[in-house]
Amino acid sequence: MATDQLDQLRQQAQEAISRGQFQDARNIYQQALGYRSDSPEIHYGIATACFLLGDLHSAVYHFKEVIRIDPLRAGAYVNLGAVQNRLGHLDDAVATLLRAIQLDPKNAAGYYNLGLVYRQLSKTEMAINAYREAVRFNDRMYDAHYNLGNIFLEKGQHALAIVHYRSALEIRPDWQKGRNALAVALAGQKAQEAGGGENPTNEAPSTTTTLESQIDPDRVVDPNFHGKLLREIHEIVVETDNKSQVLLEFLQKQVEEAIRELSICMLTPKDPKYNLTDQIRKFDEVMAQLQQHRDGMQKRVLRAKLLSEQVFKI
Repeated sequence: MATDQLDQLRQQAQEAISRGQFQDARNIYQQALGYRSDSPEIHYGIATACFLLGDLHSAVYHFKEVIRIDPLRAGAYVNLGAVQNRLGHLDDAVATLLRAIQLDPKNAAGYYNLGLVYRQLSKTEMAINAYREAVRFNDRMYDAHYNLGNIFLEKGQHALAIVHYRSALEIRPDWQKGRNALAVALAGQKAQEAGGGENPTNEAPSTTTTLESQIDPDRVVDPNFHGKLLREIHEIVVETDNKSQVLLEFLQKQVEEAIRELSICMLTPKDPKYNLTDQIRKFDEVMAQLQQHRDGMQKRVLRAKLLSEQVFKI
């Protein structure tokens, strides 16, 4: 009979929460504790009601009761960490959220809340890593994309900010806050590009600039004079295009994987599956390969540029 009464009370409390009657829900859950004081579900319900009422200290108490009774419940750690963050108990929040992720390494909410805490602690790169893990495990988490956009906007990395704002708006198209942020990032990118065209160092203009000022726009390319150079330009452009595809695949696979594994290692330092020394070594090796790709690409671009200049000199 007591079990039936308990189930009825829990249902009434859940209905009260759905109606926005949080204090009624709290009272009903408190009544249910009289039947089962060791029920993690009831403590979870009370903690939720307390949080919605703004009674954060009581929410902390009851989430801790959930964990005491059911120490493997990752969701309780996530919510406890979120409340600790709201209270300004940032170190406690980090420890709690890392425990949640250790219990459930694919918990997107855990990574998202960890990102919030790291932002509060001004640990920007760790916040970026946490938000990236959040969207990796839940690609519909638009607010994580939005927060990433905000970080990159502050860093002046407008292109990355735009990517994440647009990702957020793909999920939530009518979100005015996201639209406003995207507009700011686009304007910043435009201003940055415009500023990049200036020569603030007062250095002499480059050879390219001088050549461009001397180019006759009505000049016709003559295959008798330019044929060999044009073939070389065509070959270098085709080669550059092919190598760019190789570079893109390298970025998407090996670089992304190395960054992801290093991020996980930093976020979950006690996880035996990830050794920090090994991950740093792997990351360094991938970065060395990336540098080789970059150097090769720069050489091909420079070669194409020199060949183009020779065309105009003939």
